[in-house]
Amino acid sequence: MRRLLTGHAVSFNLRHHRSGHLFQNRYKSIICEEDPYLLELVRYIHLNPLRAGLVNDLAELDVYPWSGHAVLMGRREMAEQNATKVLAYFGKQTRAAREKYRSFVADGISMGKRDDLWGVV
Repeated sequence: MRRLLTGHAVSFNLRHHRSGHLFQNRYKSIICEEDPYLLELVRYIHLNPLRAGLVNDLAELDVYPWSGHAVLMGRREMAEQNATKVLAYFGKQTRAAREKYRSFVADGISMGKRDDLWGVV
């Protein structure tokens, strides 16, 4: 098994012009103690399908089933996501909060990949 996994890592690294362990630099742990940082993380994570090319625009992201963004927009349900808590940062009225949240997310599209939120340790 060890030889198989080592061989896979070597061939993957050669194919993708990489070196080292396959999963190095993929995880970054930062304590999220402040609300602005929490909101930046929510925006960054919810924009990942758009950055990865899984959806073409924000309208498709609004209904994309594998992202919490659609839950916050009221288009999907996910029991483990507390949409109310996140939307509370954007307003007391659900509809207005969703509009402000969507605008906040739209502003993040032009930011691209953020090294301060990404897994480079």
